[in-house]
Amino acid sequence: MIQTHARGHPSLAAVRAFEAAARLGSFTQAAEELCLTQSAVSRHVRTLEDWFAVALFTRRGRQVALTEAGREYFVRVSDGLGRIRDANDAMLARVRRQDQVTLSLLPSVAALWLSPSLPDFTARHPGIDLRIHASRALADLRRDGIDLAMRYGQGGWPGVEAEPLGFETLTPICTPALAVRHGITADPASLVGAPLLMDDIPGGWPSWLRAAGLDACGMTYGPRFDEGASLYRAAAAGAGVALGRSLLVARDLEEGRLVAPVALAVPALCAYWLVWAEGQAQTRASLALADWLRERMRQSSCCDVPTAPAPSAPPPHRRAWRTGP
Repeated sequence: MIQTHARGHPSLAAVRAFEAAARLGSFTQAAEELCLTQSAVSRHVRTLEDWFAVALFTRRGRQVALTEAGREYFVRVSDGLGRIRDANDAMLARVRRQDQVTLSLLPSVAALWLSPSLPDFTARHPGIDLRIHASRALADLRRDGIDLAMRYGQGGWPGVEAEPLGFETLTPICTPALAVRHGITADPASLVGAPLLMDDIPGGWPSWLRAAGLDACGMTYGPRFDEGASLYRAAAAGAGVALGRSLLVARDLEEGRLVAPVALAVPALCAYWLVWAEGQAQTRASLALADWLRERMRQSSCCDVPTAPAPSAPPPHRRAWRTGP
């Protein structure tokens, strides 16, 4: 006698047991996949058969095969469970996405400022999957999958929202031994004759030398670097005098590898900006990282941090230097 059911459905556990047994052609293998006993799988299948009042499998000893009704039911059930699995995977990806964040920044900033501070971030946010994209190229945030970027420039980048993080100063730095060897003192003129390591900082040495009242043509120049970490490592090795960006050389100065003997620091033409794609919704992880970057910048005594409310975007008329990701 066929049973009728006004409402309700068989349990999902029974349906999963049937689908696994039908797909694998074995109650034993289905039990292994579902971490059940063979008898539990058999009970689940029997529950379904009793519920529908129809045989779903034919049994010959240890061999099982789907009946015609079982084959029809399996096609529909496997499709439905596949949709459930897809939905579960999508939800897991969404949850993981909330806990993942990609930060783009210059290699020099990543190596000299961010990396030494990362233990603090990971200790505070052990569940966040932080990805670092260190490159001198100006990243396309949407195309490259970048959630946040620290850019070094004057603002005005199209397609992004930005807020100033901090402003730094530029001052000559070298090893204590090189300062003694070349007689470098607080007087800017004492730099005459010392090898100046060149860089690509906008303004750079020309701006500093003008502020110091020195003739750039009368200075001695050494190798030119296009990347800050290499520049400061060369200075720490005694290769010459580098123009130090206060944020990037703070640790070397604190630990005595480098000194700033000349008593003149000039404001950099560029600033650090926190940038994200225009209109992009921020995830839990990106919000946590943004707050941490602001806090770390405030704690950096070598940088001046804006005290006025940050604008949602930089003024459009300001020139944007392509020196940041």
